[in-house]
Amino acid sequence: MMIDINNSKSLPEDDLEALAENAGISQYAFKHMATQGSRSWEQYYKSLLVDPYEYYSEHFAGRSVFRYIQTHPDMDHMSGLHRFFWQEGVELQNFWDTAHKKELDEDSFTKGRFAYVDWAVYNCLRLGVGPEDSNGQSSSHKVIKAEREDTASFWKEDGIQVLSPTAELVSACNEAEDYNDCSYVVKISHAGRHVILPGDAEKASWSSILSHYPKEDLQCDILKASHHGRMSGYHEEAVEAMGPDTVICSVGKKPSTDASSEYARIANRVLSTRYNGSIKVHIWDDGDIWIYNHSGDRIATIAS
Repeated sequence: MMIDINNSKSLPEDDLEALAENAGISQYAFKHMATQGSRSWEQYYKSLLVDPYEYYSEHFAGRSVFRYIQTHPDMDHMSGLHRFFWQEGVELQNFWDTAHKKELDEDSFTKGRFAYVDWAVYNCLRLGVGPEDSNGQSSSHKVIKAEREDTASFWKEDGIQVLSPTAELVSACNEAEDYNDCSYVVKISHAGRHVILPGDAEKASWSSILSHYPKEDLQCDILKASHHGRMSGYHEEAVEAMGPDTVICSVGKKPSTDASSEYARIANRVLSTRYNGSIKVHIWDDGDIWIYNHSGDRIATIAS
């Protein structure tokens, strides 16, 4: 299973301050440390993150993606679809999408860091159309528009529960032309442990989830901070109900509305790709959880 994609390894120099602060050294010292050998500090910085296709090639080469979930139609959650599924031709079996009505045209991409080709490929994928083979025949896959309470054996067996969205949330997003609250919020369970991945869910999503589920059904060990750790994705009552041991923020430049300190009042630790690079969480069959940073060092353990 794969949830969202952003293959950009281009990171702003503004993040240098955060990296240096985390290392407990000056920006000058950090740059000097990073440029040892033949690489620049920018190359070192980029090495902290893993390109999704490169990760796939190393660990899953030749295997299809059984389930890709597009949490919502924002470009920073689909940048790289063209390369992954079209250019490299990774086989796809199931594509999850929401019934939103967002539209963009090519003129929307004349300025900015995103490519129209990713949006075009996304619109093909959500119609069930894949790339052409050598005979000019388009591949196909199943398109699933799951909502809360929808069930199917293959995702129930995989320990996946869809907490959001609902038809009402998607409709409200279409009317407002603001799509964060139509994000898929999924809870994944294994060995008695629970992980919640909420896309860019904001207040309306969290309020709807809280009104529908008892708190004991929302408890989790790992929470991926909604909306890249911004305050707009932080809902104190929901975070208290989930009670995560560890919160992980997937973010480059530290936003001015960062909610890390708010999460830290509830969770035992708050980790960020801003400081740790790509983060890997391994849930063992006995319930132990090991968390690793970009270099493969174990940075946290949650014992069963």
